[in-house]
Amino acid sequence: RYLRLNDNYIGGSLPKTITKLKKLRDLQLGDNFLVSSLPSDLGRMTDLRILTLNGNSLFGEIPNGLYNLKKLSALRLDDTLMREDPWLAVPNEGINGSISTFIGGLQDLEYLYLNNNPISGTIPTELGLCEKLKTLLLHRTNIEGEMPDKICPLRDKSLSSVYSDCRPYNGTAVPFIKCDCCSDCCDHSTGVCIADD
Repeated sequence: RYLRLNDNYIGGSLPKTITKLKKLRDLQLGDNFLVSSLPSDLGRMTDLRILTLNGNSLFGEIPNGLYNLKKLSALRLDDTLMREDPWLAVPNEGINGSISTFIGGLQDLEYLYLNNNPISGTIPTELGLCEKLKTLLLHRTNIEGEMPDKICPLRDKSLSSVYSDCRPYNGTAVPFIKCDCCSDCCDHSTGVCIADD
């Protein structure tokens, strides 16, 4: 039920057969040397509560199957660009695409880390349906627009940490994200975050 191999110098790609481990509840492979996309049939692992793949060289989009993991409480796909300056990465590096509106179906989600990725688009309003959220990290991405109104009221519940690129970008007056409820606002170009509470 538990596979915790963080920081173990594991290389290669994430085996597609890992999705056959349908009773697995906790899969932690963070801070290794994996170079891989996420398996398209990840949604078969329906007992999964914790999925941490941060600190690896991941690429490609978040597969729609991931949004079938209804018991998921922690999802870490952050820091997938293994460079000093991730914005010099070639296009096939890092988690890209956008956050699907299906994210709203993950109503047990408490921790969502997508920072330091070239993921783009806007923050879906449906994320506000994840009322158990405690930490939401979306800084140093290519996400733009506004923090949805449905997310801000969660700050009065359990959501204590919200990071986004809501500081003026590279000295300009326009931030990537307009956010009235972020705990920390970050500068997209420098990665510097300042508490905004």
